[in-house]
Amino acid sequence: MRIIVVGGGKAGSFLLGALSRSHDVVLLEKDPARVELLRERFPGAHVRHGDGCEPTVLEQAGIGDCDLVVAVTGDDEDNLVISYLAKFEFGVPLVFAKVNNPRNEWLFNSSWGVDVAVDTAGILASLVEEEVGLGELVTLLKLQRENIALEEFTVDEGSALAGRKVGELKWPAQVVLAAVVREGRPWVPHEEEIFRAGDRLLFICSSDRVDELRALLG
Repeated sequence: MRIIVVGGGKAGSFLLGALSRSHDVVLLEKDPARVELLRERFPGAHVRHGDGCEPTVLEQAGIGDCDLVVAVTGDDEDNLVISYLAKFEFGVPLVFAKVNNPRNEWLFNSSWGVDVAVDTAGILASLVEEEVGLGELVTLLKLQRENIALEEFTVDEGSALAGRKVGELKWPAQVVLAAVVREGRPWVPHEEEIFRAGDRLLFICSSDRVDELRALLG
């Protein structure tokens, strides 16, 4: 799959590292200093300098034969412009866009070319608001700092997790199992609860623990 990621912040750099292992990924970043930093951090990766809001820059990045565009800049207006160009100017089949300010989420829809809007705050809130008090929820949302990542894992039929109790498993340091989604309903995991095939697990973890968590989950 050919993917263009626009925005070289924490989200963009994480996607570059994770996706370039098995896909053809190009990352666009308009800050020259950030471009050089990413090239040093990810030698051999396709990191280009340019403003993803400019059609010519997108063309030069190869958007003409792109399968997926992911707009993850720190500016919602830029993410919308990128999404609109990707979908309607270049006909990209799939467009993901990051919502920085939850109040702007209503704009991130098909009329702007967005197929999937990623609102981290909204995802966390919807998963935990029924299970924790307001004070705990506010504390949890404050954890969305630059070094915090969200990881999702689905328990398959043959997974080593299926049939095991939550309390039996020891996660790496700085990794928290925040929620489990079963049959469309989220719940906070308790030690005696048993994982079932089809469960979706949502982890909150330090960015430098992601690979360790993935290795543990297989």
